[in-house]
Amino acid sequence: MRTFLLIGVGLIALPARLPAGESVDYLRDVKPVLRERCFACHGSLKQQAKLRLDTAALIRRGGRHGPAIQAGDAEVSLLIRRITEEHEPARMPPQGKPLSDKQIASLKTWIDAGAPAPSDEIAEEDPRLYWAFQKPVRPPLPSAQAQTCRCNPVDTFLAAERARRGVQASPPAERATLLRRVYLDLIGLPPTREQLQAFLADAAPDAYEKVVDLLLSSPQYGERWGRHWMDVWRYSDWYGRRSVPDVMNSYPQIWRWRDWIVRSLNENKGYDGMIVAMLAADEVSPDDEESLAATGFLVRNWFKWNYNQWMRDNVEHTGKAFLGLTLNCCHCHDHKYDPITQQEYFRFRAFFEPLELRHDRVAGEPDPGPFKKYVYGVAYGPIASGRIRVFDEKLDAETFFYTGGDERNRVGGKPAVSPGAPAALGGDQLRIEPVQLPPQAWYPGLKPFVQREETERRQTAVAAAETALEKARTAKDAQKSEQLAEARLAAARSDLASIRARIAADKVIYLGAKGDAKVMARAASRAEQQFKLDAIHVSEVQAENALESARQQKATPAQLLPLEKQLTDVRAQVARCRAPVAEDSTTYTPLSRIYPRTSTGRRTALARWIASKENPLTARVAVNHIWNWHFGQPLVESTYNFGRSGARPSHPKLLDWLAVELMANDWHMKPLHRLIVTSEAYRQSSQFDRQSQNHKIDPEDRLLWHFPPRRMEAEEVRDGLLFVSGELDLTMGGPEIPQEQGLTSRRRSLYFAHHGEAKMEFLELFDAANACEAYRRSTSVLPQQALALSNSELALRQGRVLARKVWRAIEADTTLVKREEAFVQKVFEQVLGRVPSTAECNASAVFLNRQEELFRQQKAEIDAANKPAVAGGPSTDPAVRARENFVQALLNHNDFVTVR
Repeated sequence: MRTFLLIGVGLIALPARLPAGESVDYLRDVKPVLRERCFACHGSLKQQAKLRLDTAALIRRGGRHGPAIQAGDAEVSLLIRRITEEHEPARMPPQGKPLSDKQIASLKTWIDAGAPAPSDEIAEEDPRLYWAFQKPVRPPLPSAQAQTCRCNPVDTFLAAERARRGVQASPPAERATLLRRVYLDLIGLPPTREQLQAFLADAAPDAYEKVVDLLLSSPQYGERWGRHWMDVWRYSDWYGRRSVPDVMNSYPQIWRWRDWIVRSLNENKGYDGMIVAMLAADEVSPDDEESLAATGFLVRNWFKWNYNQWMRDNVEHTGKAFLGLTLNCCHCHDHKYDPITQQEYFRFRAFFEPLELRHDRVAGEPDPGPFKKYVYGVAYGPIASGRIRVFDEKLDAETFFYTGGDERNRVGGKPAVSPGAPAALGGDQLRIEPVQLPPQAWYPGLKPFVQREETERRQTAVAAAETALEKARTAKDAQKSEQLAEARLAAARSDLASIRARIAADKVIYLGAKGDAKVMARAASRAEQQFKLDAIHVSEVQAENALESARQQKATPAQLLPLEKQLTDVRAQVARCRAPVAEDSTTYTPLSRIYPRTSTGRRTALARWIASKENPLTARVAVNHIWNWHFGQPLVESTYNFGRSGARPSHPKLLDWLAVELMANDWHMKPLHRLIVTSEAYRQSSQFDRQSQNHKIDPEDRLLWHFPPRRMEAEEVRDGLLFVSGELDLTMGGPEIPQEQGLTSRRRSLYFAHHGEAKMEFLELFDAANACEAYRRSTSVLPQQALALSNSELALRQGRVLARKVWRAIEADTTLVKREEAFVQKVFEQVLGRVPSTAECNASAVFLNRQEELFRQQKAEIDAANKPAVAGGPSTDPAVRARENFVQALLNHNDFVTVR
């Protein structure tokens, strides 16, 4: 049943109270509605109309328009009138759907009942005082636990919390299990049999620590952890319309950023320095060509068809990746939860407003030419050389405030905003100073390798022209051939003279070499003019020879006409070129495009603020990711949202201790890895009893009372298949490999094309990273995963390769008597990283015998089915085929795809 209220000229239906007997609880039914829909405008963050609704007392007190409710009378309460307003612009809440009938009914019933609420209700705290917005301070170690946990701080914090909750830690993991765990964790590859045996035989108390140090110094460490950070930084090769091909998102040659990430991690560069390089390498290290690739972080966000989308993505993903802030929520309105205004959103965008892309030439590669700005209907095409990077092109670029998330809705009369970060985090105090760039940064043609390669190319052309002239003098039509060859040689020589004169002038004008700049520039101008004349003369000789040959062959007037016109046009060009050039001309063609000599310094200021020890978020966000990748669960579940709408940390003191530790070690990550993987928490067993008291108290293992097992990530599965068979190609770096080669190429998965248009099917099955957003990967369990390990070309081939390699080694060892037993043990150690149990040995022997007998019984059919023989195919020998199937069974074992 409904009641009706006449407002103006319209009738609107108001929900009745809840059915008789159905009670309303303020904390259960009312406050959650207010928190979700009202607090953003009427809470601690904002108090529009001076009204707060975050406690019942504040609701009664009301705001500028009086009390929000009249306890005992919902019908006259302002709150009810506003949420049921017929006129949409006046109805509350102003955004999103209206409150549901049930929500309104609950509010009315609560008000009619007198608006009861707890007397000790506390209002929301000031958002600026939220834990994540306070600078982390190293908390003291819990003293009672510090004496029982080998003094590893990770364990002291966890032990204190376990003691408080009555939870006991698990015993240490078996050594073989721990070894495989830390290998996969730190380098993404399992240990070999030899590495397993060496570790098990090492009785030294620091045997494990030595392994950790070895892995952290391995080049494969950078590849493994590079892939992790590439998830967060949204690494993607170019995509959009690859079949055309056309570049719409990201850009070709961005793989150099991927290689920079790997190299930086292996060199143990500080996380702060990596942030600065990714946001502003072109300003802070403009003469370090390798570091310039780091700006791929910004290049990746580039979108050809909409510059504003590039800006939006730069704001959103800089905020999420480094600060754990959802700045994108402020694009259309002030943040509903965090102390960030829409004005500050646009101020943050202003850091990136001057941006543009550019191609830089790379030594030993062809010149990629200038970056092509968007032209409707023109495809970019494949770009196979050069380094893509950013630079500040529009030094006076302005950022304007617009509404509704639509850049066309610019607010008239509102001035441009200046660059700045959220004031609540101290980002409004940044000093932005223009950066004067070195000459080789704004004029790449000054780089020695460019000058050398341009000179060498012309020297080669001169040598080739000289050889051609010698051959022309003995040709059948020597006079014509010699004349053309002489013209080409003259052009090649003048081209060489021109480039030398231009380089000499550049060195004097831009690099401060000795000489008169005007004199050198005039010489360069004359030399270039002479080359142009000689080059056109080549065309003139070619046109004359073509016309003469046609006349000798009795060509018709219609056939001669275009040749005559061509010669006339060329001679006109020669005449123009021979026209006198002003003696004082200093104009000549530079060896490359010349860019602005100054950069705004905006991104440098932003980057250094983000990477500052004073920033409360940066180190916490980084540590949270690192912890997640080590343990499979982060300390803060919402990895990209540390704001008030995100999750609170499960271990806040531990998080802050680790954040301070990272900064105290100059942001180097390897010491943090070592601290974590040498902790007792990391080294404990993953086995647990679901009926135990521990599980009843903490079923989600938030206290880490056992090591959380996880399924291998997609790259680990594919790389592991190749590695255990000894077939993985450990070559590092280089251009992306086409996804189609994923089942045939032996390179690590890191190096295959990764983009938003398509994915390698094998990696996709095992939950590869989403190229558009992978701040935290998801994990699925699908039947297709088992099928891929059982039937995919990759798994079958590697199983056969491993079986044959192991058996050849066994046959070569004349000391072995029980070869089948040795085969089982070696394959177990190689594939699963452990020694088989007695039961497993017996089951394996039975399996091999049965398989061999079955294949012997069906040998005729097998032989017929395998004709003609296929390289890498299954063996037709029953014993060999049985061993191949055994290896295949182990590759499908849960222990192969699980990190325990």
